[in-house]
Amino acid sequence: MNRSNGFTLIELVVVIVILGILSATALPKFINISEDAEETVFLATGTAFKTGVDQVHIAWLVRGNGQAVQDFISISDPLAGGDLSVNSAGYPADTRGVSLTLNSVYDCLDVWRAVLDSTDADVQDDATSDIQAEYNGSNKCTYTYNRNTSLTVVYDSTNGEVIINN
Repeated sequence: MNRSNGFTLIELVVVIVILGILSATALPKFINISEDAEETVFLATGTAFKTGVDQVHIAWLVRGNGQAVQDFISISDPLAGGDLSVNSAGYPADTRGVSLTLNSVYDCLDVWRAVLDSTDADVQDDATSDIQAEYNGSNKCTYTYNRNTSLTVVYDSTNGEVIINN
């Protein structure tokens, strides 16, 4: 018998079918992994925001003046609108130094940018960015992840509470 060293057509078809089955079962796993990764990045950013709010409050407590302070912390991010001011409870309130209270979507944007001091977490007041800021009234902001609107960070500047929902 004379046998060649190559693969037969049937063997190649079987290998291609097996690879197709493997890729069809593995592809959804990879898609879920990327969605999970995006969710994790947002949740980590929300946690960093919460930590930043806590650090600002601790700095306010350590300095011991017990009142609202304009330009309390110098901010390097030009998008933040200025230096971070705190309200009378010692929590981040605005960066424009006007009212020393969180009372508009612009304050929500500025506080997010100033506390994180980073342009990595892009935030706007509409759905054109990764994160959308919304002023809820009563000194509260909601930050929603636009790719998955069930992911939110809610910030209450009256007591510094940051709630991360997923």
